Amino acid sequence: MKNVLVIFAVIFAIGNIMMSVTATFFDVYANQYLKEYENIKSFKNKKLYMADDAMLIERAYEDTGIDNGMPVFVIEGVLLSDNSKVRLAVGEQEYLRSNLDKQPLYRSKLTNNLFLRNAPQEYYKDQFISFYLGIYFKITFYVIIGILIYILIRYIKARRYRLY
Repeated sequence: MKNVLVIFAVIFAIGNIMMSVTATFFDVYANQYLKEYENIKSFKNKKLYMADDAMLIERAYEDTGIDNGMPVFVIEGVLLSDNSKVRLAVGEQEYLRSNLDKQPLYRSKLTNNLFLRNAPQEYYKDQFISFYLGIYFKITFYVIIGILIYILIRYIKARRYRLY
């Protein structure tokens, strides 16, 4: 039983390292490093940081991705505000409330991300979980960097003074 817990902890640590490095680098590269924090800020004060918009839905389908992973319901359409084509992954078809013609949306003024406006509470809960998970991975990136610097300093001291 103890070996199973050790194996689980090692797999968890490796996955955490991979996800934190990936999330941090891709968000820094895309210049969206604080987008989770800004999206949370937008949801907390919708009147100040959210704008109302709507989408005319042209296509709705279930997408499993390139590796046949978990299915996600996706809607594609045209925004009424600027006639731009958008693709929005909404998670489940139930979040649309059987409205597959025109869908009201929120647009974050801080990040320009789109969110369903009349979705059930479960949709918003899932969004917050993904925001907090992104923040967690970005924070653990710095913990990992700190641990690596500590190990490197110990190694340099040991090599300089030949302690082993």
